[in-house]
Formats: sequence, structure tokens, C-alpha cells
Amino acid sequence: MLDTFVAGLIRKKTFPGVSLLVAEGEDVLIERQFGSKATWPGDEPIAPHTIFDLASLTKPLVTAFLAAHFIEKGQWRLEDSVRRFFPGFPLPLTVEQLLTHSAGFRPWHPFYLYRPQGDLEQAAAFTDTAAAGQRVVYSDVGYILLRHLLEKVSGVVFLELVARVIIEPLRLRDTFMKVPPAAVERCAPTEVGNRHEMGMCRAEHARAAGRFSWRAGVIRGETHDANSFYAGGSAGNAGLFASARDLFRLGREFFPASATLLRGETVSLFWRNRTPWDAHGRTLGFQLNSSPGASGGSALLPTAIGHSGFTGTSLWLEAERERQWIVLSNRIHPRVRRADFNAVRRRLHQQLKLELGLS
Repeated sequence: MLDTFVAGLIRKKTFPGVSLLVAEGEDVLIERQFGSKATWPGDEPIAPHTIFDLASLTKPLVTAFLAAHFIEKGQWRLEDSVRRFFPGFPLPLTVEQLLTHSAGFRPWHPFYLYRPQGDLEQAAAFTDTAAAGQRVVYSDVGYILLRHLLEKVSGVVFLELVARVIIEPLRLRDTFMKVPPAAVERCAPTEVGNRHEMGMCRAEHARAAGRFSWRAGVIRGETHDANSFYAGGSAGNAGLFASARDLFRLGREFFPASATLLRGETVSLFWRNRTPWDAHGRTLGFQLNSSPGASGGSALLPTAIGHSGFTGTSLWLEAERERQWIVLSNRIHPRVRRADFNAVRRRLHQQLKLELGLS
């Protein structure tokens, strides 16, 4: 049944291919690949070691994780103001508000179009401070600011910080913030050029977009997100690449009993709803599956936490059985199609649950 369902999605060009993995604790219950990792300019079959652009999974798996790391080290607190680290910042926002998408920022902004003006200066110009701490609005902007805060706190460049704190200690061989040339061929490509984001910019930032030199050709081994690409690989909101197996290993670090990099009480921050005053429950970096429209769906427990990526990726975690649900695709290859991909993720979870006979 799973094979038939996925074959239908590939036939309808929902994605070129997909890598699926479900695990409980240390045990991988199912790991399957379907279809192709590339269809343009030629067909390339998907493989277990295929590396995907995880897009916004970077937010919880990297940026929020590093935030928790520095909380554990006593170098900052969730209630700390951004002004503690950047005294000239004009907005009274906290670290927690940035992490939980409750700072009042708009969902997206092309910082790269307006450089050399600084990111903090740009961000300060378009937030609704009255909404800060009152409403959850999913936004890349807060995580882009968090990258700057993390660099300020650590004194280390963001990409190097990720390598030191996460990738190297876990010995992740297929996980990168900047894909080395030797691994590019194993990457699933995304869009041909940044046409989708270019269209967004031309609609809202026509003058600046018209002067900008956009990428052309197939994007492969480079983060699709332009804010991250033009920031050198990651702006804090995107930029992480990994295979399904490496993602499974990284996912283990978010269960208190199996975490090796953080203490159990620190890991619990990823499971505690920090926005109970909004229907869209947010923990440190993650979304609760009880939130309206969450991509976990009814196959997963309401208490599950997870995140999705624009490129066609998602990771959902269930604490009760230390269960992981991994869906990795490059649905935006070779072009972005309008589709409710969260609905696809929910149906994939249902099919996987039926395939495995899980309760």
C-alpha cells in the first residue's frame, strides 16, 4: 500500500523521489527510498546516502539546539533581551520570543537585497512590537537574528560553531552546513535558479530585485534559501544538509533519555509548550502537533513535536516511544509547484503507520 501511494505521488510529480525513515529508540523500523533524486537535466536514482537540503529544519536542529547549549552553559537565558547583546537594538524583544516565533516579525524578508545595511537594522524596521509575546507568527526573521546573537555570545562564526558543538561530536559524516565538493554529487538538487524567491522579491521589492544578480542553473549542494546562501551557507533559518540516517542520529539528541550533548533537563525545553496563550503551540524551535494545520497529522500523537522544510523535508518526534518520523524529498526540483505539501506529509505518516502496523 505504501509503495502504491508513493508511486502515485511520483507519477503526479508531487516530488521526484522521497526517503522515508521511521524509528523507535535505536531501532530503525523502516527505511525506504522511492524514485529519483534528480530529473533535470537527467534522471538520477535516489539512494540511502542521498543528502537533502533540510531547509527550515535548521531552525530547531541547529539554531534552537545551540540556544539550548548556551542556556545550559549559563551564557544566556530565555528571558534575556536582545539589547543585552546588542545595546543599540531598538526593540524590546527576548531570546524566547525569537525562538518561539512570537517576536512580532513578518514571515520573511530578503536581507540580501539591502546589504550592506545590517540585518539587525533591517529587522528593526518591520516588526509589530504590540504583537510581541502575544501572537505566534512563523518567521525566518527571528532565527536570522538568533544567528547573530549566537555568534556574539560564542565569539565563533556560526558555521564553525555548528561543527564544533553538533556535527563533530556526533561524528555525522553526511551532515553539513556547507557541502564539500566531494559530497555535492550525492545531494538531491532543488530548483533551477532561485525563480520562486526571485518572483517573491519582484512582487514586494521590485526595484532592489531588478538590480540583483540571481543564481541560474540547478541549485545543488548549495542551500536553496537565498538569505542563507548569500550569508555564506546559513543565516540561522536554513542551511543544514543531511541524509536520512544522519538525521535519525541527530534526532536522538532531542529525547532526554538518549541525548549525549545536552543534559536531560535542558532537552526538556524542546518539549515544553512556550506559547500556551496561542493555538499554535511552540516549544524551543519546534511546533506541537496539536497546532492547527501541523504536518504531523492524526497518525501522530498531539504531543509530538516537529518541523518541516520548504524543500520538502520534515522530522516529527514522539516522546512516549522515542519515535521518529522522517520524510525527506526535494519537492521543489526542478521547479516550485503550488501544493499543500503538509497534507502530503500527513498522508505519508498515515501510510507508514499502516505499513508498520503501529498503534
